[in-house]
Amino acid sequence: MSVLVCGAGPTGLVAALELARRGIDVRIVDAEGKPSQLSKAAVLWRRSIEVLNASVPVERFTAQGRPVSGIQFEADGCVLQEIDFGTDAGRFPHGLLIPQNKTEAVLNEALESLGVQVEWGVAVKDIASCKDYVDVDFSDGESSRFAWLVGADGAHSTVRKCLGVKFPGIAIDRRWLLADLELPESGPEDRIRMFLSSAGLLGLFPYGNNVWRVIADAGPIGIQSPRLDPTCEDMLDILRTRSNLDWTVEKALWLSEFRINERQVDQYCHGRVILAGDAAHIHSPAGGQGMNTSIQDAVNLSWKLAMVIKKQATSSLLNTYQDERHPVGAAVVQGSGRMLRVMMNQNPLIGFFRRWVLPYIVGLPPMRKEAVNRLSEVDVEYCGGPLAPTGVGRWIGRRCPDVSWGDDRSSIYDLFTGTGFTIVRLGRGSITDALWERVIRAAGPDVVSVDAAMPDGAVAEEAKAFAQALAAADGTIVVVRPDSYLGPVSQDIEVVVSWFRQLHNFE
Repeated sequence: MSVLVCGAGPTGLVAALELARRGIDVRIVDAEGKPSQLSKAAVLWRRSIEVLNASVPVERFTAQGRPVSGIQFEADGCVLQEIDFGTDAGRFPHGLLIPQNKTEAVLNEALESLGVQVEWGVAVKDIASCKDYVDVDFSDGESSRFAWLVGADGAHSTVRKCLGVKFPGIAIDRRWLLADLELPESGPEDRIRMFLSSAGLLGLFPYGNNVWRVIADAGPIGIQSPRLDPTCEDMLDILRTRSNLDWTVEKALWLSEFRINERQVDQYCHGRVILAGDAAHIHSPAGGQGMNTSIQDAVNLSWKLAMVIKKQATSSLLNTYQDERHPVGAAVVQGSGRMLRVMMNQNPLIGFFRRWVLPYIVGLPPMRKEAVNRLSEVDVEYCGGPLAPTGVGRWIGRRCPDVSWGDDRSSIYDLFTGTGFTIVRLGRGSITDALWERVIRAAGPDVVSVDAAMPDGAVAEEAKAFAQALAAADGTIVVVRPDSYLGPVSQDIEVVVSWFRQLHNFE
């Protein structure tokens, strides 16, 4: 029996891709008749690009997108603050402006290279799950049995509804407008532009070649009010009144109204049916975290599900998907909601803070660094969780730092191209070759082992930047999970072996 992935947006495509490259038989369906040509989500943040690099090299995305160099706050025709993202990103940009349809095209191409085709126009009608399998009825009359089902079918998830799972939260009673516009002579195209106006929020995101994603708050509206897409004239009026700049619109590529909901299911895992992405959580687009959080859901889930299917771990390992990703989703719902409320609040004091204080605060170096880390999601961590218990060192559960490796100064992420764990020996220390072999065996199949020890036992030259970043002494074993988060970083072999034993026999 195979895995069924329901939904061929970014979440479903990544889930299918990560499972397929691990040798799992996977089928992916989508109720839509063909891939969406809408741009939808506008940005891939650094952490998403990093966790995808093993299956889709970063260059495939950068060839289709435009790196973000920063955010510019403006008001009354003046620049208030420029938040520079810095030039230390290496191969992975802090953010990449790329329309969602292009992101999906890159992911779909990678999936097809593994022999998996999306079945378009195939909708799930009903499901029945038991201890050992999931029976699925499709809208065309087909009934099939699967070992597992991943529900990645969006905010209106049929899979979630078939489970009878509640989607608690609130709807925001405001109208939001979205447009992709050709704006000639629109200014620098390397940064996001945010206009702070008493009339409401206005944000511009450059796709390049004078094409910009424009998002604007259009004010309060009744929850039951019918949707009405804006006209090109509506967007031009908003552009001019909120920026005090003389814009012209060459062409409107997409005009839409959308509403915002803030919702999250209580449980992601329901026996052999697992929810991911918008099927599990939806929230404000503030910060552009939605698609990125969903992609990282899929990566986290897939390597664990593959281990369970291959009988390299018990099914209890999937509980760690809930334990690690549910708090991340909750934080995004709360954080993006707070950001949204600050931006749309009409209180004069809040308006003063937004116009005069906020740009100054986020321009301070410590705040700028925190803002960039939070936006790019490199600050997401699993410390204190079931796979990163306290007392096992300060690094476990954190993102592996991106440092140079080797003479060509390539990224250490180039080592993480396998489908299993990567283990690195930084120097020999007291770790004999026999002990090193014991760690390799404990890591299980598909492990990539990197012995960075000189003949004299010191750390090899190519690994010194990595050792320095971790403040690791000679003889340190570094475990990197398949999603490029750190396992144990320790000189104690028993700590490392015990961690792997717990993972493979998780209860």
